[in-house]
Amino acid sequence: MKSERQLAPWLSKPAIQTVGRLTARRASRGDPNRKRRLHRDARREQLLEACLLAFTGRGLEMTTMDTIAAQAGVSKPLVYRHFHNRYEALLAVVEQQSQRLLESMALVDADSELPSFEFLLDQFLHFAAESPAGFRLLFQLVDANPGAARRRLELLRGELGKALMAALLKVAAGSGLGVDRDRAEWMGELIVSILEGVAGGLAKGEDLSQRSVALRRLLRSDWVISSLMEVREQPLALGANRGDGGQ
Repeated sequence: MKSERQLAPWLSKPAIQTVGRLTARRASRGDPNRKRRLHRDARREQLLEACLLAFTGRGLEMTTMDTIAAQAGVSKPLVYRHFHNRYEALLAVVEQQSQRLLESMALVDADSELPSFEFLLDQFLHFAAESPAGFRLLFQLVDANPGAARRRLELLRGELGKALMAALLKVAAGSGLGVDRDRAEWMGELIVSILEGVAGGLAKGEDLSQRSVALRRLLRSDWVISSLMEVREQPLALGANRGDGGQ
C-alpha cells in the first residue's frame, strides 16, 4: 500500500500526520473484533440472565449489585442504569420468568383458545425441566422471602390456578357441574401446589417422563372433576370429625 507521501507528494508533514490519524480511525471503526455496544433491550436481557444466575447461585440475601455486575461481566454503574437496587433487579427477573412460564403454557394471549388441562400440566413440568434456575427462583427462593417479588409470585399462582380450573370446568360443562367461584379457586390453588411439588424434582435433574406419568395419575381431569362435585354436594364442616362432638 502506498504511503500518504507517495499518493500526495505536495502535502506538508503536519498534513500527512493528520491524514494518517484519520485513516487509522476509520480502519478501527471497521474492525470486526471491535466490541459494540448492545442495544438497551439486549443489554437488559443480558443483565436479567445474570440476575437469575446470581440469585440462584448465591441466594437472595447474598446477591448484590456487585455480584450481578460480575456475573454479567459489566461495570456496576451500567447495572444501576437498569435497576436502582437489588430488590428491583429481583422483581424484574421474577417478572421475566413468570412471563416465560405463562408463555410456555400459552396463557399470555387472552383472546386465544384456552389450552387443555393436560397441556397445562405438561408445560408446567417442561418449564421446571428446561428452566431449572427459573423454577427454583420462583417457587423455592422467592416463596421463602417477603416483599414485592413474593407478591408477584402469588399473582402468578392465582393466574395458574384460574387457568387450570377454567380448563377443567370447560371439560365438565356438559355434565352440568356448577361450582361457586370460591370453591373453584380453592381447588385451583391446591392443584398448583401439587404441580410445584411434583415439578420440584425436575429442577434437581430428575427424569421428566417419570414425573409426567406420576402427575397424570395424580391429577386425572375426571378425578378432579369428581372431587369438585363431591365438595359441592358435601361441603366441608370444620371440626365435624374432631371426635369431641363438636364441643
